[in-house]
Amino acid sequence: MDLKRKASSYAVYEDRRLLLGRMHLAAGIALSIFVAIHFAEDCCYELSIAEGGLIFIMIFTYWRTRSGAALITVENTLMASAMLLFTALLLFESIGDTGIFWVAGLPFVTYFVLQARLARYWMAFYIVVIAIVAMLDLTQVFDTPYAAAQLFCLIAVVLFYWVLAHNYKSQLEHRQMLLQETNHQLVLQQHRMQVVLDHSPIGIWMVDDKRHIQFFNKSWVVWSGISEDQARQVDDYSTLLSDELAEKSLITDRTCLDGDGAYYFRESFPCADGITRTFDMIKVKLADADGKALGLVGFAIDISGKLQAEAEQMTLERRIRYSQRLESFGLMAGGIAHDFNNFLTAIQGSVELAKMERNLSSGLLESLACIDTASKAATNLCRQMLTYSGKGLFKPEQLQLCELVDEMRPLLGASISKNILLQLQQCQQSCWIQGDRSQINQVLLNLVINASEAIGPNNVGEINVSIAVEELAEPETHCFSGAVLMPGQYVVLKVEDNGCGMDAEVIEHMFDPFFTTKFTGRGLGMGAILGVLNAHKAGLEITSEPGSGTIMAIWIPYQGDVQVDCQKAQIQAASNSGRVLVVDDEKAVLHVAKRMLERLGLSVVTACDGREAVGIYNSDHAFDWVLLDVTMPEMDGVECLKKLREFTPDLYVVMSSGYDPESVMMASHETLPNDFLIKPYTIETLRKVVEKASHKHRSA
Repeated sequence: MDLKRKASSYAVYEDRRLLLGRMHLAAGIALSIFVAIHFAEDCCYELSIAEGGLIFIMIFTYWRTRSGAALITVENTLMASAMLLFTALLLFESIGDTGIFWVAGLPFVTYFVLQARLARYWMAFYIVVIAIVAMLDLTQVFDTPYAAAQLFCLIAVVLFYWVLAHNYKSQLEHRQMLLQETNHQLVLQQHRMQVVLDHSPIGIWMVDDKRHIQFFNKSWVVWSGISEDQARQVDDYSTLLSDELAEKSLITDRTCLDGDGAYYFRESFPCADGITRTFDMIKVKLADADGKALGLVGFAIDISGKLQAEAEQMTLERRIRYSQRLESFGLMAGGIAHDFNNFLTAIQGSVELAKMERNLSSGLLESLACIDTASKAATNLCRQMLTYSGKGLFKPEQLQLCELVDEMRPLLGASISKNILLQLQQCQQSCWIQGDRSQINQVLLNLVINASEAIGPNNVGEINVSIAVEELAEPETHCFSGAVLMPGQYVVLKVEDNGCGMDAEVIEHMFDPFFTTKFTGRGLGMGAILGVLNAHKAGLEITSEPGSGTIMAIWIPYQGDVQVDCQKAQIQAASNSGRVLVVDDEKAVLHVAKRMLERLGLSVVTACDGREAVGIYNSDHAFDWVLLDVTMPEMDGVECLKKLREFTPDLYVVMSSGYDPESVMMASHETLPNDFLIKPYTIETLRKVVEKASHKHRSA
């Protein structure tokens, strides 16, 4: 109540119209009292008449002031009335002839009513009036109650009070002007600050020591759904919060008020839009000059987007590291497989040549068979490694996936435990894909075997294999391993089991070479599947949780309805003869290839690298065809092929490598070999190549 009363009193002095109205009313009352006293003393009748006229003017001007008259008119009317009153005090008889003393107060009245620049003109005019009256009294033209000397002394006193009042009012107006300018700047600054606070993405609030909200910016209004006026109406802002959040807020407020610096913490809570956001919170104590806590100011920084971006970046970085790891594994596997294929070519060729010898003991034959079996197992492992690296032999053809899976039903049933039920759900429409039959068979077999092992040999379970044609509209909404899929139609091969399932860590490492959750020594495992997927431009989507089973879905590009040409070229058998140039940087491979070709009836010349081969052919063109390795030092097979074709454009060349033809011949452009021989090769495989080369040579 005291504050409201003080504010009301200050409002009177801030309203100049109201103040002038009260001054006119007070002047009218004072003049009425003077008139009453004059009549009671039975004196001063001329002065009373003047005062009565001024009373009427004061009442009329008071009404005009309340009616909205211009303030400059009201001020000048008041000053003219004051001039008339003080002039009457000089000219007419007053009580005890004291009117002259009242005149000395005119400067203060003038400077109270008017600004200094206007009041000085009124004072100069009145001093002239007094001087005229004094001169008239001195020359006895007009008789006043006072001597001329008294009037001249009055001029001196009025001049002194005029200077005093003028200086005081000028200083006051100067300070008022500075104060107004300061207030104007404060208003502008407050407006700017309000704009900054309202549009700041940081939530800002301020509370006093009784937890009553003093300020609440628009960010908090959006987050809380509560307006600033509503927030200010509550006695304790914690009542606007949930019980859990209110308890935490009390603790952090107490910690902040008990400390000296800012208090930092992080908090998450649901906002008005239903979204749970995470904030970095800062609370700072507000204190007076004595250090007494007056309240606190808080800042809330929404870091939800930042945390989400960091999580997405971590996921992306993890995927990149995973991709780089797989790529490095692929490069390593491809390099190892290439070298092993050279070794295996020498081993298998030597074993086959040894078996052709006569009079071999049974023990030696048994040892050769053991070596042959081991080398074939090693060959299979190398093929898996090449498949993993994406450089395995890939023979694409149009495949009807439903028929392929149906053909594998007996093999799949024999590969799983007898306690597990295998169900195949065929698609009602055609499911044509382009792929390598053996690789697709191997992928499906691996997935079914993995599903069987996830169920366990002694547990009853179920494996569902289904095929469907689906539209992939938004690939980014799926999590695929393998090739990058584009929107379109895909044939989806799903293998679903109700086994033990997998957690996220197992899924992340399942494509690593030799990774297994079972016993070691099982080959490349799922890593080989990844190479097959890349070769087929397919992706694998895994859905699994521990204890909830696993769904493996392979998305292979759909080829629509296609016509398959089943005609195969027939090669006429021919007798083997001729002269061959064999080029390989591995001496063991070179030696075995030479022996096998000689066994097949051909004359053989060898070269250890491409540069030597070009030199031999440059000096002697009498070769029917060339068997050329792809990867060699000095000059590789592709460059050597180009050089040889410069000598003889129609030279028949067979290139050999452990990699698939497409990957190794990418750099050859238009210069391509006539045939390709995959390492490791047997003498029977080499015989077919020799027959084809001999047939082409004779046809030429």
